Amino acid sequence: MKKIYITIITLLIVIVSSIGQVYGASTTSTSSNTGNSAEVTQNDELTDKEKKELEKERKANKNLSKLEIEGYEMYPDFNKNTINYYVIIPEDVTSLDINAEPEMEGAIVRISGNTRLTKQENNINIRVTAIDGTSRTYTITASREPEVNLKLDTLQIEGVNIEPAFDESTYYYTSVLENTDLENLNINATANDPNAEVEILGANSIENGRNLVSIVISNDEETTVYQIDLEVDKRGEKEKEADNIITRIRNIMKYATIGIFSLIGIIILAIIITIIVKACKKHKKNKHDLD
Repeated sequence: MKKIYITIITLLIVIVSSIGQVYGASTTSTSSNTGNSAEVTQNDELTDKEKKELEKERKANKNLSKLEIEGYEMYPDFNKNTINYYVIIPEDVTSLDINAEPEMEGAIVRISGNTRLTKQENNINIRVTAIDGTSRTYTITASREPEVNLKLDTLQIEGVNIEPAFDESTYYYTSVLENTDLENLNINATANDPNAEVEILGANSIENGRNLVSIVISNDEETTVYQIDLEVDKRGEKEKEADNIITRIRNIMKYATIGIFSLIGIIILAIIITIIVKACKKHKKNKHDLD
């Protein structure tokens, strides 16, 4: 009987040790989430004073979450804490469609000055009134596009299609390159002034992701800039990402399988122990009856 108990204890130690090794690796990752859980719990346990302060801040929120001009690029890029913006418009544009959304539901947005654009510089005001009545005004200055005499006659990029198609009066283009080994752009650009200088910036050392290429032409009187916004997905990047996802899934399945088999082993061992214990009790009882 003593040997049986020693065998059982040995099996238990082996199984517990195996489970510890399997789930030991996951302990580190799960422990990193403990801080987040504690933070959520802490937020749930706010005092009445803290809740009142949060409610006060919510009612005083007069920020925009979105500010766009339909069909035009606004400078700088929108940030809720930046209140002054600029946009260049053609001579024949007399109104702009503004898309403005408040950060806090219940705040009121009023837009003025976006119609009857007759001046060289026009101020468009976007006023956000918070729930508590306080307000903030965002301003967009819409300036007339100056007359441009210095332009490109031709623009060609080897192996790259730009959108829209090249036009001397279009100064901003986009393009997407997928599964490419391209490192440098071969750009052929000529100006309508043979004495003008043409400088190409950002065409070398193309990186994976967004690349902004500028073509600057200048003479003694003016400077004109054309830009190409190039989105690049180099060969193999997506495949690597997919492989990483598959590897993670395989690791999860591996640990889950080991865990399941460990659990089954514990259950089987428990059954064996129960049978042995019952057999021992029965053996003792029979021996007692014989005595």
